[in-house]
Amino acid sequence: MKMRSILTAVLFSIGLIALDVRVTAAPFPDSVKVGYPDGSEATLSNGDYTIDNGNILVNPTYVTGALPFIVPGKGIWWDNTKKILIFAFTDSDDYIKERIKIKIGEKEFKDNGKIFELRQEAILKNGRVYLPIRGIAEAYGKIVHYTKSNGIIYILIQ
Repeated sequence: MKMRSILTAVLFSIGLIALDVRVTAAPFPDSVKVGYPDGSEATLSNGDYTIDNGNILVNPTYVTGALPFIVPGKGIWWDNTKKILIFAFTDSDDYIKERIKIKIGEKEFKDNGKIFELRQEAILKNGRVYLPIRGIAEAYGKIVHYTKSNGIIYILIQ
């Protein structure tokens, strides 16, 4: 047995054999499905979400269904110099105005000047902004349920 171990070590060191070492990591889900309070649903695929520190972060368009106001078309703006994402709303005069500001790397966001704390900060990854959908939904009093089945993560916002 000792001779076999020595032979294996020698063959490995000169590159004639490779050791079969498997590294197991948490599998990335096939997709993420989000259910919104109005009953609508969205299926997110690769690029629409990411996982950071065990938290699911989503593309900003998938957060709009959890907000307490309607974001008009083209109502999500990115300020690249300040690294701030802005959600707009349409006021009673039909003017589009800034409502929410979320700065990359900060564990808070502002809605009309009011500050809401987040457990997970917004991130910029591969040129895309990702937001913590759970934290934003809970900031507005919504209840968020997570389940995982067959490689799919389900997020239900109520």
